[in-house]
Amino acid sequence: MEKDPLPSVFFHFRFKFLAVTSIAFLLFVILTSASDFSRFADSVQFKLLGPFFIISGLMFLVFRKFPIKCPYCARVLPAKKDWVCPNCKKKQGKDRYLSEKCVHCREIPATSSCDLCQKTFRL
Repeated sequence: MEKDPLPSVFFHFRFKFLAVTSIAFLLFVILTSASDFSRFADSVQFKLLGPFFIISGLMFLVFRKFPIKCPYCARVLPAKKDWVCPNCKKKQGKDRYLSEKCVHCREIPATSSCDLCQKTFRL
């Protein structure tokens, strides 16, 4: 008998999407640049790099703080709490973001549980 997979809230997808779009933009800048660096420094692509990295950094900070919704009971859960690591089963000791590594085992959690219905789901 096969168990149903845990539902996902696509929490880690936010960061993967940001990384993929950053790499795609950098490839665009590199591949469309001029052959000479002085001409490249005067190009529009080079002038867009600074604002792009600032916006990407801000988006990372916003995505990290964005709350998630339980796929079972639809309750909005905070992204920052004193969570129990699914790998080493230890509490963090203080409020930490779900996108951070465990203080004890240094692993990023792949699952979390709802505070209300106590069901586990993938991040």
